[in-house]
Amino acid sequence: MPKKHQVPKLQDLALHSVGEYVTDFGKSIIHPVCTLAKTNPELSLLTLQTLIQSMKHHLNSSIPWHLCDQLSIHILRAIANLINEMRNTYRRSFLSEVNVVVSLTEIVIHENLKSIEFAAWPKIMRHLLYNKLHELRGLEVLDLGSGSAGWRTSDIEKIIIGAVSMMKNLVSFILCFDCTDNIILALTQNCLKLQKLDVTASGSVTDRSIPPLMKCHYLREIKLFRTSVTIPGYANLLLGHPNLEDLGRYDELGYVLEYIRTKIDNFQPFSLRAFESRNVSADHLYLLVEMCPFIRNFSILRDERIEDLSILASLNELRELKLLSCSFYTNGVNTLLNLKGSQIVSLHLEHVDEIDLSALVCISQFCPGIKSLIFYNCEFLELTNNPRRLAVSPFKHLERIKCASECANMHLEYLLSHCLNVKFIQLGSSTGIDDATMRRVLMRNPMCQLEELKILYSADLSMKTVKILMQNCKNLRRLSELESWQGITIDELELFRRDLSLNNIDLDTSPTLSLA
Repeated sequence: MPKKHQVPKLQDLALHSVGEYVTDFGKSIIHPVCTLAKTNPELSLLTLQTLIQSMKHHLNSSIPWHLCDQLSIHILRAIANLINEMRNTYRRSFLSEVNVVVSLTEIVIHENLKSIEFAAWPKIMRHLLYNKLHELRGLEVLDLGSGSAGWRTSDIEKIIIGAVSMMKNLVSFILCFDCTDNIILALTQNCLKLQKLDVTASGSVTDRSIPPLMKCHYLREIKLFRTSVTIPGYANLLLGHPNLEDLGRYDELGYVLEYIRTKIDNFQPFSLRAFESRNVSADHLYLLVEMCPFIRNFSILRDERIEDLSILASLNELRELKLLSCSFYTNGVNTLLNLKGSQIVSLHLEHVDEIDLSALVCISQFCPGIKSLIFYNCEFLELTNNPRRLAVSPFKHLERIKCASECANMHLEYLLSHCLNVKFIQLGSSTGIDDATMRRVLMRNPMCQLEELKILYSADLSMKTVKILMQNCKNLRRLSELESWQGITIDELELFRRDLSLNNIDLDTSPTLSLA
C-alpha cells in the first residue's frame, strides 16, 4: 500500500500562506485603485505603486534571505492562479483589475533572488518581469526561455543588455530566438562567472560573438544550434576554448572537426564531454574518436554511410548513448555494448530494428550498471529464443524505463520482471500491456521502489492491475493516465479516487499526458 500523506513542513505551510497573503492583499486593493482610476488615473497609479512598495518592504524585512527563491515561486504561482480565476469571471472592469493583480509581480523583484524562469509564468506577467529585470542584480540563473520567439528581438535587446550588465554573479543564461551579438558581448564583459549559455535558434548571433566567448574561461556549455555561427566560427570556438565540454546539438559538428583537421597541424584533443548530431558520416566518427576522446554523452542519427557503430568503442569515457535509425545486429550495436556496456548508465534506442528477446538479454548482460533504458518506435521481433543461463542479474540497477514501441508481452515481461529497483515506468499506447502480464510481472517483481507508473493507453488494463499495484508498490506516488485504461469505468475511477482521499493515501492519479 502506498504511503499516506505526510504532515507538511511548517516552512512550506508558511511560504504557501505568504503567497495567499499577497493575493488577498491584491484583492483588497483592486476596488479602491480601480475606482480612483476612473477620476484620477495618475493618482491611482501612484497609489498602486505606493501600496505595492509597502508590501514589498514588509515581506523583505520579514523573510530570511535564503528563502527568497522559494518565496518568489509561491507568490508568482498564487498570482498566476488569481489571474486564471479572474479570467473565468469576466467583467467590464476586467482589464483594470487584472493590471492591478499583475502589478503584484513586482513584489518578488529583489536583489537576493538567485534564479528565475520566465517560461514558467503567464505572458501577461513576463512583461513586468522584463521591465524590472535590471533590479535582479543577484541572479545566478536567468532563464528567459524563448523570449518573444524572434518577434521583438530589437525591443528587448536594450532591456537585457542593461540588466545583465548588473549581474556579476550570473552563471547560467538562456535566451532562445532573441539573443544577439550585442547581448553576448555584454554577458562576456560583465558576467565573468558564466558557465552555461544557451542561445538556440537566435539568428542574430554570428561569428562576431566567438572572440568574446573565448574570453569567458569558466564557460563549459555553449549551445549555438540554429544560430548564424558558421563552421569556421565553431572551429575557432573549439580551438580557443580548451575547457568547453558541451556544444549541445549541432548537425555540422563533423564538418567542424574535418575543417580543423585540414587547417590545423598540431592541436590538443578537445575536452568535449557531449556530442549530438543528425548529420555524421563514417569519416566524421573516426575524427570524433580521435579528436574528442573524452565524450561521455553521445547522440546521433545514423547516416546510411555508417555501417558499423562499434567504432564508438574507442570512446573510453562513454556513459550515455542515444542511437537513432539503426539495426541492433547489422550495425554493430550489440558489439558496441559488448565492448563498452559495462560503463553505460543510460541507453536510448529510437527507430532501432532487430530487437528481439536475445537483444534485451544482451543489454541486460553487457550493461549491468544501466540506470535508464528507453525504446522509442523500435522494431521488436517476436522470436522465442530461450534466454541462455545468465551470468549477471538483469537490470539490477535500472531505475527508469520508457517504452513507446509495439512489442510482445514477452519483451515487457523480461524487462519488468527483472528491474527490482525501478522507480519510473512509462509505456506507450502500442505496447499491448494487459492485466495478465502485469499480474505475472508483479508476482516475480513487487517493484517496491516504484514511484511513478504512466501507461498512456491500454485496451486490457483494469482495476485488477490497480489493486495489485496498491498491494505491492509501497513507494508509489503517481499512477497516471487511468482514464485511458479501457478496462476502468468512470464510476470505478471516481470511487478509487474517493477512497484515496478518505484514506489519506499519497497517490496522485491526475492525468499528465499534456505534460509528457
